[in-house]
Amino acid sequence: MYCSVLSCTLRQLICGQQDAFLLNFRMQDDLFFLGVTLMINLRGYSNCSNITMASKLPPPPIVNPKRKNFLGQPAPQGYVAGVGRGATGFTTRSDIGPARDANDVPDDRHPAPAKRKKDDEEDLEEDLNDANYDEFAGYGGSLFNKDPYDKDDEEADAVYEAIDERMDEKRREYREKRRKEEIEKYRQERPKIQQQFSDLKRELCAVSEDEWKNIPEVGDARNRKQRLHGRREKFTPLPDSVLTRNLGGESGTSIDPKSGLASAFPGMLTPTGDLDLRKIGQARNTLMDIKLNQVSDSVSGQTVVDPKGYLTDLQSMIPTYGGDINDIKKARLLLKSVRETNPNHPPAWIASARLEEVTGKLQAARNLILRGCETCPHSEDLWLEAARLVPVDTAKNVIAQAVNHLVNSVKLWIKASELEQDMKAKKRVFRKALEHIPNSVRLWKAAVELEEPEDAKILLSRAVECCPTSVELWLALARLETYENARKVLNKARENIPTDRQIWITAAKLEEAHGNTTMVEKIIDRSINSLAANGVEINREHWLKEAVDAEKSGAVLTCQAIIKFVIGHGVEDEDRKHSWLEDADNFTSQGAFECSRAVYSHALEIFPAKKSIWLRAAHFERQHGTRDSLESLLQRAVAHCPQAEVLWLMGAKSKWLAGDVPAARSILSLAFQANPNSEEIWLAAVKLESENWEYERARKLLAKARNSAPTPRVLMKSAKLEWHLGDLGEALKQLQTAIEQFPDYPKFYMMQGQIHGLQQRMTLARDSYSLGTKKCPTSVPLWLLLARLDESQGNMTRARSVLEKARQKNPQNPQLWLEAIRLEWKTGLKDIASAMMAKALQDCPTSGLLWAETIFLVDRPQRKTKSVDALKKCEHDPHVLLAVSKLFWTERKTQKCREWFNRAVKIDPDFGDAWGYFYKFELLHGTAEEQNDVKKRCVQAEPRHGEVWTTISKSPQNWRAKTEDILLLVAEALPVPV
Repeated sequence: MYCSVLSCTLRQLICGQQDAFLLNFRMQDDLFFLGVTLMINLRGYSNCSNITMASKLPPPPIVNPKRKNFLGQPAPQGYVAGVGRGATGFTTRSDIGPARDANDVPDDRHPAPAKRKKDDEEDLEEDLNDANYDEFAGYGGSLFNKDPYDKDDEEADAVYEAIDERMDEKRREYREKRRKEEIEKYRQERPKIQQQFSDLKRELCAVSEDEWKNIPEVGDARNRKQRLHGRREKFTPLPDSVLTRNLGGESGTSIDPKSGLASAFPGMLTPTGDLDLRKIGQARNTLMDIKLNQVSDSVSGQTVVDPKGYLTDLQSMIPTYGGDINDIKKARLLLKSVRETNPNHPPAWIASARLEEVTGKLQAARNLILRGCETCPHSEDLWLEAARLVPVDTAKNVIAQAVNHLVNSVKLWIKASELEQDMKAKKRVFRKALEHIPNSVRLWKAAVELEEPEDAKILLSRAVECCPTSVELWLALARLETYENARKVLNKARENIPTDRQIWITAAKLEEAHGNTTMVEKIIDRSINSLAANGVEINREHWLKEAVDAEKSGAVLTCQAIIKFVIGHGVEDEDRKHSWLEDADNFTSQGAFECSRAVYSHALEIFPAKKSIWLRAAHFERQHGTRDSLESLLQRAVAHCPQAEVLWLMGAKSKWLAGDVPAARSILSLAFQANPNSEEIWLAAVKLESENWEYERARKLLAKARNSAPTPRVLMKSAKLEWHLGDLGEALKQLQTAIEQFPDYPKFYMMQGQIHGLQQRMTLARDSYSLGTKKCPTSVPLWLLLARLDESQGNMTRARSVLEKARQKNPQNPQLWLEAIRLEWKTGLKDIASAMMAKALQDCPTSGLLWAETIFLVDRPQRKTKSVDALKKCEHDPHVLLAVSKLFWTERKTQKCREWFNRAVKIDPDFGDAWGYFYKFELLHGTAEEQNDVKKRCVQAEPRHGEVWTTISKSPQNWRAKTEDILLLVAEALPVPV
């Protein structure tokens, strides 16, 4: 449509028919004009200036002056042209869908354009200046600024925004990663000044006291004017000439108010007359004399003024409130309004009195609170506040008046007893109170506490009659009575209070205390049935807490009976084992070992064939029980689980540690009968004999084991025994036989190579290691032994190639990376070692072994940063925790170092190197108690792993050494970190 009109308009313009063109232009909208302008610019017509000029002329007379005002305005929402004459409308690109009837609900997709304000129209008007015109792009800005912003535009903008966000999200990860790498690189290249000077700061600890004193003071480099700028006097003192009135220089003793000095001291001068300074001084002296005469002793003539305490008394007169005085006035005014509005409101009187008390006006507070008591005589809180504010003598009278008005107030009677100093007076007050309030448990308890046992028994007898539902009174009476009378008292208590468990538990404790153990379980069982019959819910947690309390009070049988009858209450059958073991652990953490023992005992009665429960119980007895209890438990365990080898071995070890070797042998013989050809039992028997110097018996046992159960471990132990006994030829012979039977067992090759190394036959040793790496390529210790052998021979190139080949066979292995890094570091190639460490961390980013080594590879200023990075990557790795401990050790932070050592050995008690460093640290910086504690904990943990620990523990010279001996050797071999 626009194309046809546009071509017609251009013809009119070319033929010089400007009038027709202007008429046509005014009948179109702005978009039409822009299109015409664009085509004129493109075709190069020369009459453009006429258009611009004509657009500014007034409208010609051809336009109808009676033109309707709604022409040219947008149609209202939902308008369809001709719908009143039956037209059905039409569809355009902006109106997708069928035409709508006049009665249809309007569509919100194309609402009517909102009316713009005049300021908005000015802002949105196109800028058609030459400065805003470009030959290629045309005028700047949007061509459609004046068009309404509908929902289609909003949806399109939302789509474009979503696309932009998606594109930005794709690049964000890379951008952040690159920024992080740049920051890390920048920090490595340009460390902070604090890091650069940290080593110098650390050397300050060696500076002596004389050197500190001889350090010169920092001079002031500023010029004299700047230095003296702050010291110059800014105020001039008042000269005496101001006080003189005449020019003759005579000094006067008065001040003229007109001289201007009166304004400097407001309130000091009167409006008229002169102020005589001499008279002011005389009046001051006279007033001081009068005050001193008032406090003097008229009889002896001696003054009673304490010169030392005078200032203290003055200080005590100052109000202690430090707030704003205006706030006090406002609060006082508000409280006064509350009292006058509602004088029967006790909190208003109490608040007013406390306000005066805070501001230091104690007498005003007392007067207010007494007026409040007169106004509200039936307020308990008011009387108690009055008794607190007034003196003690007056407080008794106040409480007496209060009791007259409130005779049933328990608090007032207790306050009255507190005001009495004599014990008899206190008892008299309580007996008077109990006459008026016989059903107060609090009063009975307070009265009983003041009496002797015999009188207390009489009072409690009367108390349980007046308060039959008080459990505390019944139990207190039962404690004071004899055994027979206590049983009667508890029976009466159960009759009066059938829903309380405390009475039943007290009865069970009573029977246990008097040796009637058979009745304990009956009472607990009967109590649960009785409480359930009376509708009381059996709360399992509350009963278990009662069991803990019973154990702490010494009633072990009561504790066990409670657990026996309550432990299975409210627990599903399939959850019993898991739930009971959790209960045992909770009791152990609380220190209630008898409760834990009772839980294990009950669980083993229900599940006698569960090996895991027997093991948990055995570990518990080993840590918290005695040797006899452990051995009796293990005897019952092997009777129910004869196939559990570990239970037999624990029993034999317990006998061996106790020094009863024959009993240990008998247990192992029984274990052989229950588990024939068991590898673990064979090796345990061999260890028992070898530890007791019975080497021939050990050799015979191993020979039998090789014939009946020829496993790799049995063959290895046989060769190892011969090695330790010094028969290296027999050891090599057995190892060769073992390799033929089990060629894929790596320890055979390791032992063979080590024996050849002891015999200085390095070629044979290397052949053994090489053959082992071919047969067992996944055995990392074999590769390490081969590389270290080449390194010891000075062949670094071959060692590097061996480690490279090992990493190809075993990718992402931190031990191989660490060995290669240390090899480069030992040869002095620190740059290559650092680069290799970076590659290793990329290959194994969560390896605590590598991160721990990284901390001490970098320079001192960067160690703390590396330790933080290591903790972020491997927070619970024992190697990293040990490295952080060593870092604090180098900084002489002993307390933090000890804390981190404790963390390391707690996370992994099997890590022997951590125990060695910990013990060495205590030897240098700890006390004898701390050293013994570390040693004791290490012996209990029995560590087996660690680089230095395994090197020393598996040495042939230390094959019979105990854990304590190995700890001492490891601590001696470890270096002090620097």
